[in-house]
Amino acid sequence: MIKAVLFDLDGTLVDTELLSARAWLASGERLGLDVSEELIKSFVGRTADAVTSMLIEHLGITEATAQELFSLHRSIKDELMENELAAKPFAVKALSVLKDHGFALGLATSSYRPVAERELEPFDMQAYFDSITCGDEIEHGKPAPDIYLLAAERLGMRPEECAVVEDSPNGVRAGAAAGMSVFLVPDTIEPTPEIRSMCVDVLGSLDELAGAIRLRNEEIA
Repeated sequence: MIKAVLFDLDGTLVDTELLSARAWLASGERLGLDVSEELIKSFVGRTADAVTSMLIEHLGITEATAQELFSLHRSIKDELMENELAAKPFAVKALSVLKDHGFALGLATSSYRPVAERELEPFDMQAYFDSITCGDEIEHGKPAPDIYLLAAERLGMRPEECAVVEDSPNGVRAGAAAGMSVFLVPDTIEPTPEIRSMCVDVLGSLDELAGAIRLRNEEIA
């Protein structure tokens, strides 16, 4: 029986992935580096440290250059967020409905805590969560299951009592590896058959989430 719902943040609750992609393209152009759309998609769901390592490996650059690129990306993204940051459709409604139905709610985001807090604050989402777990609090980021296992532990829940709500392949893999019921709401990346097979359901929007979890609990009961 699902008793807790663990949410990803970027691309799931807040509409940041397209802003991030634009910032990567702009920062790469400024530094004369070929940051491809395919590479950008592989960043989704990863921690800052993991992305930095990927930049070094895929672009053949030094750690110092990777750090410069990452810092420039963050600066451009912050500028975009000032005017364009939005909650994903039905995000606040989904949190409110699940809270009213007695589910424990946790956030499990690869973003580091200062970034996560800045993204949550404009929409007053923090108040809905019983626990917030961030990428700077774990050793192995998504697609490893660590962040979801820690988030469940903080809520006093077993993995089989938790649902995971994700938008990315890396997040889906993390939730599935943790032994949790995964619900996918795709954002910028269309799920492959492999990713779909790891999910209990693939939803059109967060407005469908409460009903999908109810059906899952009826199946389990």
